[in-house]
Amino acid sequence: MPETVVHFQIRMPPSLHEQLASWAKEDKVSLNALIVGILDKAGEQHANQPPAKERAVSTS
Repeated sequence: MPETVVHFQIRMPPSLHEQLASWAKEDKVSLNALIVGILDKAGEQHANQPPAKERAVSTS
């Protein structure tokens, strides 16, 4: 775990919270750990994509 921890508050629909909490329970991890993992994976995927401007040009 990093030395510095940033606290971040997020608002979400109750149904999404329930879905994520259920997923975390199934995986036997905390809700926080699940969300951090999801965000980390999304960040990696985003970093591996070309910039949005290049994606728009290549798909037109």
